[in-house]
Parts: sequence; C-alpha cells; structure tokens
Amino acid sequence: MPIVIEKLTYTYQSGSVNAFTALHEIDLTINDGEFVGLIGHTGSGKSTLIQQLNGLMQPTSGIVKVDGYDMSDKKQRAKGRALVGMVFQYPDYQLFDETVYKDISFGPKNMKLDAEEVDRRVREAMRLVGLDFDEFAEKSPFELSGGEKRRTALAGIIAMYPKYLVLDEPMAGLDPAGRRAVLKMIDDFRKQLGCAVVMVSHSMDDIAKTADKVVVLRDGKIYTSGTPEEIFSRADELYEMGLEPPFAARLASELKRRGFVLPDGIYTNAALADALDAYKGGLGNV
Repeated sequence: MPIVIEKLTYTYQSGSVNAFTALHEIDLTINDGEFVGLIGHTGSGKSTLIQQLNGLMQPTSGIVKVDGYDMSDKKQRAKGRALVGMVFQYPDYQLFDETVYKDISFGPKNMKLDAEEVDRRVREAMRLVGLDFDEFAEKSPFELSGGEKRRTALAGIIAMYPKYLVLDEPMAGLDPAGRRAVLKMIDDFRKQLGCAVVMVSHSMDDIAKTADKVVVLRDGKIYTSGTPEEIFSRADELYEMGLEPPFAARLASELKRRGFVLPDGIYTNAALADALDAYKGGLGNV
C-alpha cells in the first residue's frame, strides 16, 4: 500500500492572530519503491510536508495515510511511523549516544529484535553507508566529520528497514565527491531494501539523476508534478519560481538559442552528450 495524502492543509498557530497556513489542500500519492524528488523555493512548504509523513506534525485538515494507517490517530500513527524513516538536514540533531554502534542500534533495539539481529543490522547498515565497522563502531558520533555524521544518521535509519525513506537535503554542504557518494548510498540501499524514497533537495541535478517523479511546491501548494523530463523541460517556469534547472538542461537551452538543433527534454549530462554526438554526426553528413 502507498502513502496517500488527501486535501492536506496545515496551519501554524491555528486560531491565533499569528496563524500561517503553510500547506493548502495537498493531494499526493507515494507508491511502493518510488523515488520522489520534492523541490520548491525556500518557504514553499517542503519541510512541513515531509514532517506529516511520519506524524511529527498532524494535519489541520485533510488526511495522511501510511499503508492505510491514519497519521492523525495516535494508535495508528505509531504503526505508520514505524514504516517511515526520516533523516534530517542536520545530522547532529539525530545523534545522541556514546558510540556510533549504540547510536545505530538504538532503533533496532526499540523494535525488540534480538541481540544477534541488531548486530547484523548495524553491521549491514554501516557497510551500506561506507563506514568501516572496525574503525567507526566504538567512536563517539560527536567526534566524526560532517560527512561521517550524515552517514551515521543514515545508517541508524537504514538499520530499521523502513518502507519509506524521507531525506531532507541529504547532500547539503557536501562537495561534489561527497554528493556523488551519498547519491550512490541512497541508490544502493534502495535496491537492497526496496524502499521508496522521498528526497527534498535544492539541487536540480541531484533530483534529475535519481527521481522517478518530481513534485514542485509553490506557496504551500503543488504547482505541478511529473517525470524529470516533463518538469525540467519547463525551464522558464522553474526560473520564474526561483529554481535553477539542471546544468544539462540550462546548457541545452543556451545551445538551442545559439542555433544548435537539439531534441527537447534534455536534463542529464548523459543525454546532452548523446545529443551533441548526434548533432556532430549530422554535420559530418552535410
């Protein structure tokens, strides 16, 4: 069963003079195994929306159901929350225990798994995120680098085998090599666990590389959604919203403006390279 959101509205400080409605009648379905990229300018409602998915916030009106569990109902919320793993933008907020091992094992222990299964999951999660067990298991999480903290936070969620993995700007502050490493990690454990992924990101290139579906938020509403090709072919609309399309889409648009005959819908570096090869091949036949 999927995550189903219907007519979701959320108002901060509802009923007060400072009331602010951050989400307006959101309708969205997140299917099993799907990779959803969530984009929008700052203040568009992205973080408010993802916090509804594991019950950190409950709708002012409307419905959020995770595999049929109503996240507005306290008893059902506990069952739905067990299916949704969330990794926040700042991993320091999620790390708290004495060692990396204890931090990662916290979730599986709370699931009442036996010691052998907890240990197996911790080791597997550390392997998936690229943390050597012998080197990191007994380290304090607060002595780690920023990238290592992010990997530890990810491992703590992966060890619980979530059906839905929600990531809030997982590559924020990382250099290009770090970004590629995190994207590969996400792809690896998505393949291994079969989980759906919802990723908030300001990087259109990251979304273009990974997402099956892109959802664009604007002023607390879903402005549009579709495949990466459908969304990133609308470069002018994205610019108008303060969003920068992927590099390949920007370059393809500029080349077409200068007279290059290229197909529509280019949004990845590989597609642009293929199009330019075909273009050069066509010139050779003139």
